[in-house]
Amino acid sequence: MVGVDLTDVQRIQDQTPPDSGAVSGAGLLHGALLFDWDGDDPELLRLMMTRKGVDLETAVQVFFNGAPERYNMIAKADLPAAAQARCGLLDSIHRRIVCGFYLPDPERGLGLAHSAMQDWINRQDIDGAAGRSGRWVFDREMLDLQMTGPGRAIVRPRSATPASGPALWERLARMVMRDRPARTDTAPDS
Repeated sequence: MVGVDLTDVQRIQDQTPPDSGAVSGAGLLHGALLFDWDGDDPELLRLMMTRKGVDLETAVQVFFNGAPERYNMIAKADLPAAAQARCGLLDSIHRRIVCGFYLPDPERGLGLAHSAMQDWINRQDIDGAAGRSGRWVFDREMLDLQMTGPGRAIVRPRSATPASGPALWERLARMVMRDRPARTDTAPDS
């Protein structure tokens, strides 16, 4: 495990409000984009990328900044020791992208990361046709919505009309107070 400078961890934690878990401002996102993959501690980027509020475009840009193409066709067991931390972090970011942890900005979708993602998927398709599969595979259909048109809102606002009928507490009170059939204690027939 890579050692982490406690002052750096404290600095990142100080930038994030403890109650919301959300990224505080563009500073943290900008820091993730400027991360030096060859010189900085990967644990710092891991902390930044696990925060709520990191959007899909930023996550994809950070992933490609890590030069995944250098290690995509190398088996995990064959990685040089110096590359294991980098690949572990790339694995983590990739899993979050694929599972939908990073939500797209409805107005931008993949934005500036669109062409890099399109190139990656095209190379992935070529590799697949040749019978090869890399370490980091993206599902074209899952990302197609964000790559082919304007972003669409993922969360739709609920209607503001109040529910009709009695309030929940009134319904619960009626259920509790409802007359129940009297239970007769009878001994079982033997």
